[in-house]
Amino acid sequence: MDTAQFSVKLPRITEPQTPFVSNMRALWEKWPMLAQEIDLVDERDLIECQQTRSDNLTCRLPGPTGEPVWLHSRYDPRREAQRWAQGAIEQAEKQQDEQDEESSRIPMCYFADGFGLGYHIEALFKKLTGEAFIVVSERNLPLVRTALTRLDYSEMLESGRVIIITGTEREEIFKKLQPRATMMMMGVAFTHSLQRVDTEFHSEVHKFVAEYASFMRSHLISLLANCLITCKNIMYNLPTYVGTSSIGILNNRFKGSPAVIVSAGPSLKRNLTMLKEIRDKVVVIAVQTTLKPLLAEGIVPDFVTSLDYHEVSKRFFEGIDDLRDVHLVAEPKATWHVIDYCRPIGPVSLLHNEFAQLVLRGMNDEHEGLTAGATVAHLSFYLAEYIGADPIIFVGQDLSFTDNVYYSPGNALHEVWKGELNRFCTIEMKEWERIVRNRNMLREVEDIQEQKIYTDEQMFTYLQQFEKDFARCPAHIIDATEGGVRKQNCRTMSLKETAAQYCVEPIDKSKFDYRKKINKFKTGDFELCREILQKRVEEAEEMKEICLETIELVREMLTLVDKQKELNRKMVRLDELRTKVKRRKEIYQLVMFVSQGAEMYRFRQDRTIELDDLEGKERQRRQLKRDVGYVTEIKNGCDRLLTLLKDGIERFDKEIDNE
Repeated sequence: MDTAQFSVKLPRITEPQTPFVSNMRALWEKWPMLAQEIDLVDERDLIECQQTRSDNLTCRLPGPTGEPVWLHSRYDPRREAQRWAQGAIEQAEKQQDEQDEESSRIPMCYFADGFGLGYHIEALFKKLTGEAFIVVSERNLPLVRTALTRLDYSEMLESGRVIIITGTEREEIFKKLQPRATMMMMGVAFTHSLQRVDTEFHSEVHKFVAEYASFMRSHLISLLANCLITCKNIMYNLPTYVGTSSIGILNNRFKGSPAVIVSAGPSLKRNLTMLKEIRDKVVVIAVQTTLKPLLAEGIVPDFVTSLDYHEVSKRFFEGIDDLRDVHLVAEPKATWHVIDYCRPIGPVSLLHNEFAQLVLRGMNDEHEGLTAGATVAHLSFYLAEYIGADPIIFVGQDLSFTDNVYYSPGNALHEVWKGELNRFCTIEMKEWERIVRNRNMLREVEDIQEQKIYTDEQMFTYLQQFEKDFARCPAHIIDATEGGVRKQNCRTMSLKETAAQYCVEPIDKSKFDYRKKINKFKTGDFELCREILQKRVEEAEEMKEICLETIELVREMLTLVDKQKELNRKMVRLDELRTKVKRRKEIYQLVMFVSQGAEMYRFRQDRTIELDDLEGKERQRRQLKRDVGYVTEIKNGCDRLLTLLKDGIERFDKEIDNE
């Protein structure tokens, strides 16, 4: 029998559009893990709600001492939420004004402790503009499900601009915040809660959000402050970038071999004797500050890393006349003083760099890169991963003020301080000054003995990065520092215990024969490089001319806001100039490398225009003024880039003349 002719068409079942269905559909799209957690909540655990005089809902939960606390007003919770949201905005504006006039009214992230029935979150959400978002701490999933069952927040949830934190695991919190990391660079406004319920949980989440925001803020400040000197170093290092070999030959070369990363923390002195004993059984990667102390102890590292932009770093290498057995691996942004000093006396490899690649556009760039490191210790860790080391062992990585000092004895920075030392100014006093200088950023952490110890905000951000790196690394990570802050996602052991378990066989010396292949400095492409840089000069000059015409045009348009027909005619030429810029995207990218403040300026101005809710001609005026400032900064960037390019040409000319 042909069953096809007897097929039955079943009626389509349409799901009722209840608030819960709408909310969950939005959650499944944006936050599927949270949607799953809420879906598993038993309906019998939902929170009992009561009708208010304004015909809304409220509910209560046990407070800190067990007493019942109403989460919202019993009269008019929506009005209460509106007042709270307005207060949160005003508080954020005042807070930003006090911190930094330049960043006033900029916060893009608002933290609220407690979701409640969602009234206050929705009220704040409706007041925010652009990409501003809210982070909410709330682990009471029955409460969240109650809110989503009774009230429709689907529009708010669909935006993806409300992040609900339900646990206190740092990695999970950071993972949720990471997509909005750039926005968090602009600062976070921490609001006052409506009611005090589950305060310990909210405080814990508050702390982690503040830590992440601090990390991103520090990254932003560093980026803005150092962008020009960074680009100068890269430009000055171009001859070495072109004339030396990539690190590609190192990929998995030491697979399965133990590597020790030597940092300059106070605990380093405890491990030098043991490190000397196991020297031939480990690959030694030294951060630049430890190179001289290690050599003084008769320990010749296999690698030394450098990425610091400041020329003081040259002090860490001065006086050394032979590095043939020490391979310098550096980021091109490292000060050119170090690269120039080391290149004649030992093997040097610079990592892949986007700015260098854009400048040398047209050449074949075979340089391989590593993850960008916040410090030389991070860079050393990424190098250890790249060479295939396992385990990766840390010594001298205190990340805290072990024994109330910052650096290990004999550190190269102590040499830098020598000129300032006398009977009234000792090494100990200089160490103490280094700590006290950051007294406002000190914080207590646990050391490896679970005792309280101090670190500062900067080192704490480095710790967070290490812990994230350790969590994803497939190799065994061992903290053999024997001092300093306790680190997550790694084993804590003494170097002696580590050596007995992992450092048994000598490293095969033939694995270091590659140095003979990469030690030759190649100058064959220098004439071509010089021609390419001259081409970049011409492109930058063209971009500058476009900027100058644009600035003049926009200033003229400012006088024509009340004459819209004439303004529109000028707009045609402005669009033509924008098209010219788009066609020159590579040189535009180079300009923006040396004009990081341009995008920041534009962002601030756009944010202020949004918050002022301007319309019509006044909005036009503000936008045109913004464009004048923005394009002026790009023009200034062209001037900076032209100076750097001409300096780069001189560097190649010098190398060609010295051949």
